[in-house]
Order: sequence, then structure tokens, then C-alpha cells
Amino acid sequence: MKKYWFLFVACVLSGAAFAQEAFLLPDYEGIQNMGQAQYDSLLSRFQAQDTTLSIVDLQAVYYGSAFYGNPSKGLNNKRLNAIFEAEGNKGAILYVDSVLTSSPLNLDALRTRFILAYNENDSVATRAYLWKYDRLLDAIYATGDARSEKTALHVVCVDDEYTIMYYVMQVNPEGQTLTSSLCDKIDIVTKNGTKLPVYFDVQLVLALNNRMFSSDKKPFHFTYKKLE
Repeated sequence: MKKYWFLFVACVLSGAAFAQEAFLLPDYEGIQNMGQAQYDSLLSRFQAQDTTLSIVDLQAVYYGSAFYGNPSKGLNNKRLNAIFEAEGNKGAILYVDSVLTSSPLNLDALRTRFILAYNENDSVATRAYLWKYDRLLDAIYATGDARSEKTALHVVCVDDEYTIMYYVMQVNPEGQTLTSSLCDKIDIVTKNGTKLPVYFDVQLVLALNNRMFSSDKKPFHFTYKKLE
């Protein structure tokens, strides 16, 4: 399976993934206040590849997954490789589709799925999954450039950090530190050997983790603390 992983490295870079002067943080309060019905409507439009979705809509879809029952559960690549070896591309598709059924916004699963579609010469599915993957990257890269704590990329799960580093930034992570501003500071090495840090804002990730182990019966509400 690994030989297929890099077929699309050059073409998956989102237009929003390049440096920009102004960034748009997710409207966490607005997303939590929209309600399940409005969120489900946006998710349906996303699944249908609605090109009229704005960057604000796309952020609502991605970050709303933390509040409206679509958590980004990790793809088990060890299991995927075993299935691919035993059952081939079609077996791998069935497995990834099962992951996307419960986790439709999982970046790694979407990336894997468009590669598998390409292997099947299914141009319609390839474009569909690539579109979804690209649009979620647009939503994430609208939040920052990962170069500092103030411009950290906002994510809903740690798995998405590694998908971005490996397949979008194309770098190797070497060490990780949680900063006082609740950012993951990850030391990375680029292809030319340059070492530098990248930052991911994990306030939401940590809040979700804390909620998981909390005995608090109140409905979950997340309040983002913006860096000054």
C-alpha cells in the first residue's frame, strides 16, 4: 500500500495552504449556537460538493464535527495495509468507506480514499474525495500558517496534525511540546534538512479530551481563548 501514498503529494496542496496576510479563526461560539439541524444541512452540502460553500461554512463543517457527532477518528494504517495485502484495492476501499461512514471529515481517510479511487481509475470518485480533502485543508489553513503560536493551525484532533505534516507540509516531526498557550509546538525537518518548529492550536482538542474524563453533567461548551 505504501507505494501509492505519494502519488498525489504535488496536487493536494490547497490554494489556502500558501502564506497569506490575514487569517480567519473559527467562530467557535457561532458554530456551537447553530444547532444540529443547521450543521447537518452544511455537512450534507459538503458531502454533495457544493461549490457555493464559503470558507466560513467550511470551517463550520470541520470544527463543528467536534460538537455535532462526527468526531475525526483515526484511520488504522496497519489494518489498512493488511487488508490491502490480503484483499487488494477493493478490500481497502470497503475498509476506508467504513471509517468515513462514522468519520466523514477524517483527513487521512479522505486522502487515502482518493488514492484508492485513482487506483481503480474512478475519476469521478477521485475528484470527489480530493475536493473534500482540499476544502477541509482550505478551512484549516485559513486559520494560520503554523509559523508561530499566534498563527497556529487550528485542528480538531491530533491525527489531523500528522496528516498535514506528512502529506501537505511533507516534513518529518521529531519532537513535540505543549506550550503555555495550548499549542502543540512540533519540531520538524524539511526535505532539504532544515529544522524548524510548526504550531497547531489544540485548545479544542484538549477541551474535548478533558470532557471525556469529566464527571460534569452539563452540556459541553467550548470557549476559545484568543492569544493577544
